[in-house]
Amino acid sequence: MMTIADEVKYQRHRAARNQGARSAVCELWLPMLLFGSVGAITWAIRGTNGWGGIDGTIVPGMTWGLLWYYVCYRKGIDARGIVLWLGMGIALGGELGYGQYVSWIRGIFNVDGQTIPISPWIGYAWFVICGVGWGAPGGIVLGWALSRKASTGCWLARSLLMLILIVLLFNLGTPLLGLGAVELLGRRLVQSCPWLLYPNAGLGLYTGELGKDLERTVYTNTQNFAVLLWWVGAMAVAALQRDRATLTAGAVLGGGFGIGFVLSALWCLGYGFAPDYVDWWKIWELNAGFNLGLLYVVALYWATREVDRTHDRGGESAAASSPRQGAPAAPQWCTSGFVAFAGFVLVFVAGYEYFFWTGLLLGFFYVLSLLYATWTADRDSELNCASDRRRSVSLAFSVFFLLFILVHGATSRTGVILRLYEPEAVDQYEWPPSRVALLVPSAAVLLAATLVGMKRMLRSPAASAPPGAKASYLPERMADLLTFIGIVGAVSIWPDKIAILYAVFLCLAIFALNRLNRRFDEIDALELPLLQATV
Repeated sequence: MMTIADEVKYQRHRAARNQGARSAVCELWLPMLLFGSVGAITWAIRGTNGWGGIDGTIVPGMTWGLLWYYVCYRKGIDARGIVLWLGMGIALGGELGYGQYVSWIRGIFNVDGQTIPISPWIGYAWFVICGVGWGAPGGIVLGWALSRKASTGCWLARSLLMLILIVLLFNLGTPLLGLGAVELLGRRLVQSCPWLLYPNAGLGLYTGELGKDLERTVYTNTQNFAVLLWWVGAMAVAALQRDRATLTAGAVLGGGFGIGFVLSALWCLGYGFAPDYVDWWKIWELNAGFNLGLLYVVALYWATREVDRTHDRGGESAAASSPRQGAPAAPQWCTSGFVAFAGFVLVFVAGYEYFFWTGLLLGFFYVLSLLYATWTADRDSELNCASDRRRSVSLAFSVFFLLFILVHGATSRTGVILRLYEPEAVDQYEWPPSRVALLVPSAAVLLAATLVGMKRMLRSPAASAPPGAKASYLPERMADLLTFIGIVGAVSIWPDKIAILYAVFLCLAIFALNRLNRRFDEIDALELPLLQATV
């Protein structure tokens, strides 16, 4: 939920939002350039050796979350509680596969080492379905974070939806079944109606023992379609709960990325042209990240207007706190319990495949920090004190987690550049001693800085600046973060030629950030009566 952090600043920026074309530059076009350019770099980092599916997608997700928080902060709006959920929500889509669709849109269908024709539109259709699956969890979870105070029933429904999604993404099952949920569903569909989801089913390909290519097709299509159905179900639940935030964010990010994903995939049609000079796959990733960054700005634009709709010009809440009339807000223990449970699950699954024990420890670190912040809240203070402390801890942990994931993945290529080990000696799964030696000191420094930052933030829970950054230094810290991300991107892909595009997008991001900061400073410097008179 987004609230007002600075009433005077909020009044100034709210008045400036009505200044026509000039307002659109500040509210839409510059943020789109910023989010899109940063999204291009971070999404390409996500697809580089050193990062996996979910943990890699944390990089663009958490970066967008921090940019979302920063833009809101400069406008006097508190969005501390959005960062973690935005970053972790979109990361869940990283578990979905789509590699074989690249050949499908070129009319190629692989079967046991051979190829047969396939209609390209089938590949495009599955790219749309997969794009929805990548964006849908992020949109739904972001909507939950944006929603106003929820009832106990809402939290229970959200917990069930979260469990169902985890089961689908990780193919969880039971010993009695002997199969994961996706495998079981795929086998049933192959037996009853293979034509529904699986291409060229009319040729009898899916009878008997399936080869590697067909097994991959069955699993990938089943999982992507199941997550599509999950998105439809989550949207239906949001409609029943009259949850405007979840409906909007789910539609923009889920439905929007279905289109953005397939549009970026068109670059793969260039595989036959200049393959020695152009990495078409990387250009696709750059384009996909740019497209999704644009969608997050659309969601941010709506969320900012929603804050205006539910608050008067002085920043006071002008709407009821309950999501539905007659549905009381959940008690603090219920809210804290769901936030702790969901956060632990999301952090843990990020490292489930590539760094199991590290992910487990990071999950417990988040839960213990959150529960400590809640339990030590002053019971004699206002009711929202526990919520403020949760948001502060969430922001601090988000900064830490992003930097940790960046450093964690960057050690893969850094050791190669320093000639500590050969490229074939390291990947997401391999950790030679030299790579561990690169990670441990950096992780220790990050952890110590985060603990100190959390301690400072909990002394003043309502403070909305991140740990270690005074409000006046925050623009510089954001520029530092973008520069560091650009360096990590260049290191991760060195010495490939495509690195020049990382530099181009970094320059565009810094350009957009500087212009945004100039506009924000202009609005902050104006007297409110003078600003209102120009509207």
